[in-house]
Amino acid sequence: MLSKPFKPLTIRKSPTTSQNADFAVPTAKRRKLSPPNDNAASIEPLPSALAHPGSKATDGGNRQALKDINNPPSPLNTARPTNSDECHYSVLWRVPTNKMNKTWTDDGVMIVVSGYATLYSNAGRSIGRTAVSEVLSSGFNLSVGGKEVEIDSKLTKDQYLAVINPTGVGQKSDPKPETEGQNAQRPSPQQPKLSLREQMKAQIQKEKGNAKQQDQKAVSRATAFKQPMKETTIQPQGTSENPAPRHDPSAAGALVFKRPKCPAPGRQIVDVVLDPLIGKLLRPHQREGVQFLYECVMGLRDFDGQGCILADDMGLGKTLTTIALLWTLLRQSPAYKAPPVIRKALIVCPVSLIRNWKREFKKWLGLDRLGVLEFEDQSTRLSDFDGKVFQVMIIGYERLRAVADDLGKGQPIDIVICDEGHRLKTMKNKSAKAIEALNTRRRIILSGTPIQNDLSEFYAMVNFVNDGCLGSQKGFIRDFEKPIMKSRQPNASEEDMERGQDASEELARTTSPFILRRTADILANFLPPKTEYVLFCKPTQAQAKIYRNVLQSAMFDRALSSSETAFQLITILKKLCNSPALMDPKYGNDDATPSASLTTLNEMLPDALSKLYQNSLSSKIRLLDHLLQQIRHTTDEKVVVISNYTSTLNLIEQLLQNSNVGYLRLDGSVAATKRQGLVDQFNRSKSTETFAFLLSAKAGGVGLNLIGASRLVLFDVDWNPATDDQAIARIHRQGQKRHCKIYRFLIKGGLEERIWQRQVVKRALADSIMQGGTTASNSGLDIKAKAKGQTSTFSQEELKDLFRLDETEGLRTHDLIGCACKGTSHDDGIAKCEDASKLRGRDGDDMSEEDVAEVSAFVEKSAAKSTKRKRSSSKSITTEKTDVEAERGELLKYTHLDTSVFSRADGDADTIERISAVVDDDCLEHVLRLGRKVTGGGSVAYIFKRVKGSQPL
Repeated sequence: MLSKPFKPLTIRKSPTTSQNADFAVPTAKRRKLSPPNDNAASIEPLPSALAHPGSKATDGGNRQALKDINNPPSPLNTARPTNSDECHYSVLWRVPTNKMNKTWTDDGVMIVVSGYATLYSNAGRSIGRTAVSEVLSSGFNLSVGGKEVEIDSKLTKDQYLAVINPTGVGQKSDPKPETEGQNAQRPSPQQPKLSLREQMKAQIQKEKGNAKQQDQKAVSRATAFKQPMKETTIQPQGTSENPAPRHDPSAAGALVFKRPKCPAPGRQIVDVVLDPLIGKLLRPHQREGVQFLYECVMGLRDFDGQGCILADDMGLGKTLTTIALLWTLLRQSPAYKAPPVIRKALIVCPVSLIRNWKREFKKWLGLDRLGVLEFEDQSTRLSDFDGKVFQVMIIGYERLRAVADDLGKGQPIDIVICDEGHRLKTMKNKSAKAIEALNTRRRIILSGTPIQNDLSEFYAMVNFVNDGCLGSQKGFIRDFEKPIMKSRQPNASEEDMERGQDASEELARTTSPFILRRTADILANFLPPKTEYVLFCKPTQAQAKIYRNVLQSAMFDRALSSSETAFQLITILKKLCNSPALMDPKYGNDDATPSASLTTLNEMLPDALSKLYQNSLSSKIRLLDHLLQQIRHTTDEKVVVISNYTSTLNLIEQLLQNSNVGYLRLDGSVAATKRQGLVDQFNRSKSTETFAFLLSAKAGGVGLNLIGASRLVLFDVDWNPATDDQAIARIHRQGQKRHCKIYRFLIKGGLEERIWQRQVVKRALADSIMQGGTTASNSGLDIKAKAKGQTSTFSQEELKDLFRLDETEGLRTHDLIGCACKGTSHDDGIAKCEDASKLRGRDGDDMSEEDVAEVSAFVEKSAAKSTKRKRSSSKSITTEKTDVEAERGELLKYTHLDTSVFSRADGDADTIERISAVVDDDCLEHVLRLGRKVTGGGSVAYIFKRVKGSQPL
């Protein structure tokens, strides 16, 4: 057995019927796919043992022949094409590559006939040929002539011919592919190669003229690719004799910019028209803003330079206005057939606003019209900012300093936009120097608060956009700053006041051609109303006790003679107003290390006082707790809580956690790349999911859009009114649908009330310069002026008044403005002041010397408590009247409500109901009615209310 060779079963001989008839197996045959011919051999019958149970076998093992049954065709994607089929396809092809991001080389067409596919370019050149075994469909991939091919869509023969020969000249039939045994050569087309756009136009025209309309779905699949961002607003260009602008200047609502006085050499002037794509979205004040920016950067205004300052209030759409300008300059030029005015634009902004700028470009221009590069991390390459792929780059101020030298080496930057440009406060600012190194004349500053503290900062901004416009810095101080500041001193002479008035008017006249300032009042018809409540809270007994001990310490005496110690004491008292818990040296500092100034102060205070360092003893914390709970349970609104200190945000965060309230937080510790995500999450979420948003005024108080909330709490006050105004604008801006309510928390009689008084006066300074008016009293400049060498500083008497704790009844601020309403309201809900009609007027009504003397007493008492002086000349009367109006106007816009009546047991019911009606806020009214229970010994003693806007919701 072992010597016999092994034989496979497949080649063994079949047993004969004579050997074993019962188990005979027929010889295996391959089944024929084609129908049997007449001469085909008969099919060998199966033996009876293997026949189908239903068949009738004969004794000889024969059976009936199988019947012919028509086999239905297979599905389209599996059937083999017959020799008579001829199919045409629109394809994409490329050379094989191993790159991760592959791109297609070109479009093409392919014809399939007799089982072979031939690939042609759009010019009619044969690329390759291969055999195919199945019908091709959209998305199918194959290799033809060494090229990777993807089927785009199936074409009719007419469509195929239209692509190969769009003009129809010299082409009578489609090219036939090479067949076996033939060397067919495709004739080259007589027409030159057409662009893809021309081919698509010819194909569309061919489809329109085709009488046979296919099914809508089939037509959509056969239609060639169309450009998704087709610029339908562009009109056909004219001839050299009759040049045509890019957009139609005669269209309804077209914004046509000012023409230059003389054309460029060898060029014709053509109108520059704002793209209707954006123009139809702009509001009237934004259209005016685009025109202003265009005329300034193009040198079409009467000043030496190409820079400007757009100083609109927050929420007026400075970003959209700037985008409209850039889109115009990047695509158009006043010279016919000349390149666009600019090729590269640089936007410098706080790092927290980079994503916001990118989102705004995407919102108004889409993704494919303009290349915008975000420069946020090390992976971004400056070489990408070449003006071809990316025309706009957005970068933070800090990052710009590191890459300024590299930016200057490449293609020149044509325009620089500085958002929140008030950061360029001094000429020694590193960011300003980095931008100046780019040698770009077109410079724009966007700032809602161009004047924050003093005129030196204003000079730095003006000199940045138009270098030398105000002369040297020393000359500016001599000619403008000193006369203006000197005229605003309590002991200023008549000559000093006259010089200051002339200098102020000259400064406004010089800068007005390139500064545009509009207030938020123009949005009254576009935004819902905004109600601001200034809540003067009485401190708790523990807070008042700590406050008094601080003023009795040796640190207070040092503060009267040292500006550095005064700064430290101001910070300590501001934190004490927020919460006694912040007096703890380990907790009161924003960093992990204990505060040295707090440690020194606590060594001077009684030891038993540290037992009062508890968050539960803060009147503002308790007021916030009750207010948030009431809003949460009675409304579906969300709240933004803002503070200048992260340590205060820690206390508020702990309060929300204990109350099991959903919240988000954004401060300096949050990475810039994550900030916009937090904002989007808050705006999209419901109040039951995320009720509060904790925001640091220093890290995210500018530029962010938090319209998901309609209520905002300013937990503490800042010296700079712009900081608070920026914070309020986070919710009251475009896109807001609800009535906004702002709650400003102040400790009555303490440092915070004095700071708020000076905020009002600082607004008068900014308005006088920006709007060309006269200057107001300088009682608002803070102690920082002393370090900068200004003539206006705090005297010892002013510092004592600043730190003093007033625990008397009533409100000192209300007493200073001389209002006689006594904190009550009348039936119309407006607090009355006996002389308000005299002081509110702006039309220059006459004013007696007695009235001037009365008003002068108020000014001197609130500023420095100097002796009352009388002005005899009519010019002095007019000047002083204007100063007083500017200083008091802000406070007289408020309704004054003495809410201490809610805390008194003998409170008049009618007065309480009348004040409640004026408050017009159910949540706040509920907190007021709780009285002393709200703050454990403190209460809301006074409310100043102001409403802006009257648009019905």
